[in-house]
Amino acid sequence: MSKKAHNYLLKTGDKYCPLLSKIVTQNGVITIDVPKNLDVFDCFAQTVVEQQLSYKAAKSIWRKVTDSAKDMNIKLIDYFDEKNFELIKINGLSKNKIKSIMGAKEAINNGSISMNIIQELPYKEYKDLVKSLWGFGDWSAEMIAIFYLGRTNVWSDGDLMLKKGIEEICENSSITPHELVELVDPFQSYLALHIWRHKD
Repeated sequence: MSKKAHNYLLKTGDKYCPLLSKIVTQNGVITIDVPKNLDVFDCFAQTVVEQQLSYKAAKSIWRKVTDSAKDMNIKLIDYFDEKNFELIKINGLSKNKIKSIMGAKEAINNGSISMNIIQELPYKEYKDLVKSLWGFGDWSAEMIAIFYLGRTNVWSDGDLMLKKGIEEICENSSITPHELVELVDPFQSYLALHIWRHKD
C-alpha cells in the first residue's frame, strides 16, 4: 500500500504539481505504522494532549503524564481520576483537556467506544461518534483515524501545517488545494504525512 501510494503521488505530482513530486521523492516511501496492542483510552488521551500544541511540547507533556502513571503503578485510564487532577495539571494539562479525557474515559467504560467499534465503523459514522465527545472535533477524529487506525484516505482541513503545505505545493501549479486532495483519493493520508514530514 505504501509503495502504491508513493507512486500514485509521484504520478499526480508529475502531471499537476512538480513540487509535490519533489517532496515525495525527498521523503521517500512513507508507511503508516499503527502501534501494536494499542489501548483505546491511550490513543484518545494522547490525541487530546496534542491538540493545538507543537509536537515537541505535546511529547513532553505526554511523557510526564505516562511517567506519573507508571510511578503510581497504575494504568493510564486509572490515573485519570478526580483524586489525581492536581497532579495531572502539574503535568501540563489544562482543565478543558482533562475534561475531554475524562469524557473519553466515561465513553470507554460504558462501552459506547472501543477499539473494535471505531475500527469497524464507516468513516462518517466513526467521525460522528468521536465528535459526540466533549472537546473532540474534526481534527481529533482525523488524527486518531490516521495514526491509530491506519486509515489511508483521511485529510484534515483544520490542520494549519497541512493548509500551509498544500497551498505551497499548489502555488505554481494548475490546480487548487481542494482539487489536489480530491485527485489523491484514496491516498489522502499519505499526502498529509508527506507534507508533515516536509514542514517538520
